[in-house]
Amino acid sequence: MLILIENTVCLNAGDAAIMLAIIRILRRTFGEQSEFVVFDSNPEVAARYYPNIKFRPLTTPLTAAPSMSLPLIGKRMTTRIRRKIGGLKKREFLRLLTSAKNNNGSVGWSPLLTKQTRENIALYAKADLVVSTGGTYLVEHYDLSTRFEEFEKDLRLDKPLVLFTQSLGPFNKPENQRRVKSIVDQVRVALLRDEKSENNLRAIGIEHDRLKVISDSVFAFADMERLSKRQRSERSEKLRVAVSVRDWAHFDGLSPQEGMARYKSAVSQAISELVKTRNAEVTFLSTCQGIPEYHYDDSIVAQAIADGLDAETRKSVSVDSGFYGPDALLKKVTDFDFVISTRMHMAILSLCAGVPVLPISYEFKTTELYQGLSQSQWVTDISQIEPVSFTQRVLDFTEHLDEFYQAAAPRIREQSASAWSAGPLIQASLSSQPTHVTAGAKPIKQAS
Repeated sequence: MLILIENTVCLNAGDAAIMLAIIRILRRTFGEQSEFVVFDSNPEVAARYYPNIKFRPLTTPLTAAPSMSLPLIGKRMTTRIRRKIGGLKKREFLRLLTSAKNNNGSVGWSPLLTKQTRENIALYAKADLVVSTGGTYLVEHYDLSTRFEEFEKDLRLDKPLVLFTQSLGPFNKPENQRRVKSIVDQVRVALLRDEKSENNLRAIGIEHDRLKVISDSVFAFADMERLSKRQRSERSEKLRVAVSVRDWAHFDGLSPQEGMARYKSAVSQAISELVKTRNAEVTFLSTCQGIPEYHYDDSIVAQAIADGLDAETRKSVSVDSGFYGPDALLKKVTDFDFVISTRMHMAILSLCAGVPVLPISYEFKTTELYQGLSQSQWVTDISQIEPVSFTQRVLDFTEHLDEFYQAAAPRIREQSASAWSAGPLIQASLSSQPTHVTAGAKPIKQAS
């Protein structure tokens, strides 16, 4: 069975964890002989870090043509020429999709599209299943055009398309509402990480029953033996704390500069108090670091916070800027008594290792996650974070580590079972054709 996984960004170790979890789940469902090809935003670099995975570039009209330079003949004329070439590329791309669909995957030569693109189209035409990776990329503060073109390509080839565990929406722009509805009405199953995402799809008129709320795929990494055996945390003389931070630009009611200044101040003050009052040893560690080619490096934010600490506190704080793949990171976090995490998959991997996590939520996905763990009292919204109250929450958390663990561990095991249920859900979806919901659909509501 040939399974394609698309829309990945595996230079982010959290996204890589999703990709690896999808492969584990689907291998259990469809057999160890299943073949996987991953279509990534930076496949050549990703292949260096995950050499056992077959990576290829994304395949849309936006990425399909050979690079070309245009003469400097005036900005208006150059723009006009680029638009014309873009239109020709798209028509040629669609022609090859139709050809591949009608000729058992055979794709002819094209003067406008690269050899790599033609090979990709042939792979898609032969695929038994296309899976769009899990995560949070169908939200309106990102550009959705490339994602839409990936999905529309899959559906034009009549490939069974599955959306793996997503947090998505709300969709306020009419064009996004239209295209999302058209796509989701045709998928075999849309796996969603939370009810809020389901509500965001219902709000734009999606009525079918192929929306399934289950846990994030990375819970498939859960160390069941560790979760079952640990009774109390075994403390060393020092309280060992890992801290995941990140850059962020989408604060409610604050500019990116104001929001980041307050966020960094809150984390800084909390770390200072941990060192001074709890004899803590703090290490900055995250899922997005150590890869120069990736445009995010959380260790830069971490270093800025560390550099602003007073000299005495700084002696107990280090910044680990190295790269860790999901399995290595899962092992690494077991060195700590607890984690303060902004990155959601840093939090999930730590929870899978049986390590308590105090979360900072920058999108609703983390808030929904902790509601599912019945631990929402510990969530801090990044837009509302404030140094004094956050520091007190961190200090309170140090007094409730065992209580958190005892309450959360059974829920984590449940989350893991839910994550593994994706395989049977997808298998069942392949035996039925999606019903297109158009006639009689409710009018689209403005998502809040």
